[in-house]
Parts: sequence; structure tokens; C-alpha cells
Amino acid sequence: MLELENANTNSFCMSMCCLRLRISESQLVGLALDAERGLLYYTDKVQGIIAEITTSGTDRRVIFNDRSKHPRAIVVDSYSR
Repeated sequence: MLELENANTNSFCMSMCCLRLRISESQLVGLALDAERGLLYYTDKVQGIIAEITTSGTDRRVIFNDRSKHPRAIVVDSYSR
């Protein structure tokens, strides 16, 4: 499970968005930030999911879920919209 908190210190900072990642019982192997839409996408190898969460940490949605697969990498293509 991935949780996000807005933070000013000890943060993962990209663009003008500062986040604190709190990870438990997961093995995140891919992260991609869609700064335009305020979404962080991630892959969890252990749980076999690809999910998105808002940069405010409020809404989390699993996009792909299959424990027999082990998603590793993810990228946001913001130019092809």
C-alpha cells in the first residue's frame, strides 16, 4: 500500500510538488508522475498491481490487478493526449 502526504521536509520533490511516501507491505519498482493532472502512478511487484493516487494523497485507484503478473516499470506519456 502506498500513501502520500503533503510535506515540506524529508520529501520526494518533483516539479513544484512535494510528497512524503509511506510504503508498507509492498515492493514498488516503478513510479511515474503526471504533474499536469496531479497523479502519481506506481507498480507494486508483490501485489501485482498498477495504481494511481492523487498528489494530495486522497484518491487511490487500482488500474491493473493480477498477482500472477509482476509489473515493474511505468511511464506517463503526456505528449500523446
